[in-house]
Amino acid sequence: MKKQTGFILGLVLALIVVIFAIMNVETIAINFGFTKVELPLILILLISLVLGAVIAALLSTGTTVSLKRQTKKLQKDLDAAVQSQQEQVDLAVAKVKADTQSQIESQSKTISDLQEKLTLLQNDQTPK
Repeated sequence: MKKQTGFILGLVLALIVVIFAIMNVETIAINFGFTKVELPLILILLISLVLGAVIAALLSTGTTVSLKRQTKKLQKDLDAAVQSQQEQVDLAVAKVKADTQSQIESQSKTISDLQEKLTLLQNDQTPK
């Protein structure tokens, strides 16, 4: 629907420009400083319109290219930051796993020692 509305508005604008240009067909003189040219006003209006459209397109293209370049750079920076953060998370997880494994081994050894002591105590208390 948006494209249709834009197309219709473009056609109406073009029709207005054409009618305006047809109403102004007299020949006029244009002085460029170094030369003087006599052209029909309709031709001057159409040339001005085309030059304006070309200039607008060039300006918007420059802005678009600049924004795409900036977006690409920011995406690259974001990917690097995510990679760095993932590496830090992986290191932290590995450290926690190692600490946990060390604590488990330490507690297992303590449990084994206590079981041995309990067995010795039970053997000592067993009636002979």
